[in-house]
Amino acid sequence: MTDPIDWNEIWKESVTETNRVSTSGYWNSRADDYAKMVDTSDYNHGRNILNMFMELGILRNDWNVLDIASGPGALTLPFAGRVKSVTAIEPAAQMAACLAENTRKSRLSNIAIIQKTWQEIQVSDYEKQFDMVTCCHALWQFPDLLEQVRRMETVSRGYCCLAHGVETSEQELKKSVGVPLDSRDQFITLFNYLNDAGIYPNVNILSYSLMWPAGAAIASKERFVEKYRALTDEDRAIIRDYIARHTYNGIYRIPGRMGVLWWKVG
Repeated sequence: MTDPIDWNEIWKESVTETNRVSTSGYWNSRADDYAKMVDTSDYNHGRNILNMFMELGILRNDWNVLDIASGPGALTLPFAGRVKSVTAIEPAAQMAACLAENTRKSRLSNIAIIQKTWQEIQVSDYEKQFDMVTCCHALWQFPDLLEQVRRMETVSRGYCCLAHGVETSEQELKKSVGVPLDSRDQFITLFNYLNDAGIYPNVNILSYSLMWPAGAAIASKERFVEKYRALTDEDRAIIRDYIARHTYNGIYRIPGRMGVLWWKVG
């Protein structure tokens, strides 16, 4: 008989380094290029998640939604256009400022921004106040994933939704500049981790497109390398060449797929 797989430990090992280097300071340095990506992409991955729930007939316009690690609003703003309210939690001050500006430009008045980490939130203050709790492309923040998911369930009176990347086309670039790559499939780890904990999510795989103006794309990749080490002239040349080869009409585009895990809270 084989020993059971410790999905908790595998998950923790796969996200610990990303969690360590992806500080609020890093995301403050990325706020401008990331906000340009969200705007140029027309909030594509957030809209795709929203459309999925609308097509399933689940989403209601009287919902209150909690969006954890919202960034400049890739999911926050599309949902806010369809539900009663969205509360966005975002720890990086510059990201929160971009979200506030995007909210102003969209003329939406139903978005509340809390500049804290999810771990800093006292869930007893929000128990069963939200109809859906989301966390999109930010689960690396939680080496203690199950504890944070249980906290999400505490504040949800309806659904929880976790979105995580399945495929990206940037592996070639990351290998070329020598940044750490995890060979493990984080999405499969995430799914098995939840199942072992007695959470049996629905699974939908969605395609998305992320688009940057070329200059913002270069800045984003340079900041990404600098998370791990000092940037060299060789790195800059590799990044510029890669971006140039994947830029059309001034726009750099990344096609990808994400897995959306969602379940109704018991």
